[in-house]
Amino acid sequence: MIPTFVFVHGSGSSGHSWSATQREMAARGHRTLAVDLPGRGAGITRAYYEQDLATFAAEPSAMSDVTADDFVGQVVDAVRLARRHGPVVLVAHSFGGLPVTAAANAIPELIDRVVYVAAQCPVDRAPGEYPGLPAWSSSDLFTATAPLLVGDPARQGFVRVNWRGADRAQRDALRRAISGELTEEQFLQVIVTSQPDEVFWLAGTEWDHRAGKDTWGRIPHTFVRLTKDRSMPPAAQDLYIAEGDALTPENPFDVRDLESSHAGFFRRPAGLARILDDVSVRAGAGSR
Repeated sequence: MIPTFVFVHGSGSSGHSWSATQREMAARGHRTLAVDLPGRGAGITRAYYEQDLATFAAEPSAMSDVTADDFVGQVVDAVRLARRHGPVVLVAHSFGGLPVTAAANAIPELIDRVVYVAAQCPVDRAPGEYPGLPAWSSSDLFTATAPLLVGDPARQGFVRVNWRGADRAQRDALRRAISGELTEEQFLQVIVTSQPDEVFWLAGTEWDHRAGKDTWGRIPHTFVRLTKDRSMPPAAQDLYIAEGDALTPENPFDVRDLESSHAGFFRRPAGLARILDDVSVRAGAGSR
């Protein structure tokens, strides 16, 4: 049976980020569905586009009312919809790994494989604890985005990033942190579709969804290591892999290396498509 690939984007992004990957997968004969997590478009206001920073900073955000359950429910609903047509391969990038892991715990019987593309897969600790570990110490992401933060996420209850306000030096720092192989012009296409508002998942117990041995652990899982990632360094990716393998040694990660930055593969999707093409053979044959 032909599997459906359900794609879940990362933080500050939307289902649109997978469009080139979906075209590449369609050319290979695959069926795909890209999920928009809740609150996409929040913060994209006239004040944001016109860079009326005083108004933009004072504006409320729909993201302050969005919960972890809302995110997980969106993924679960997408899987249920796709499952009507056959096997499902659930693919997560970056922050998208959190709702995907929670969905895998909730409905393991409906998922034939989970694929993490440099995505968060917490096992031994709360998700917000990982960025403070030594494995993350070489990440450039937080220093690159810090100058663009608007307000205090802990006080606001959401994260607001003024992507459009980055000057050339700040854009270059972002480009190197997120997708260093892209040209400045290509990276501007990434910035223009970035979502300014996001949930504040680093704090609180609501986002503490860890892989469960008897639920998530039942599903075959693949980890695509992005070897040139300067946002989630390879050492951090290896930590998720090691913890997952220790949780289910009888069902370890199928690890694939992809020479890419954290988001560069979105613009050059052939490498990931080749990996997913191989994964689809197992899922369609009933790998579970």
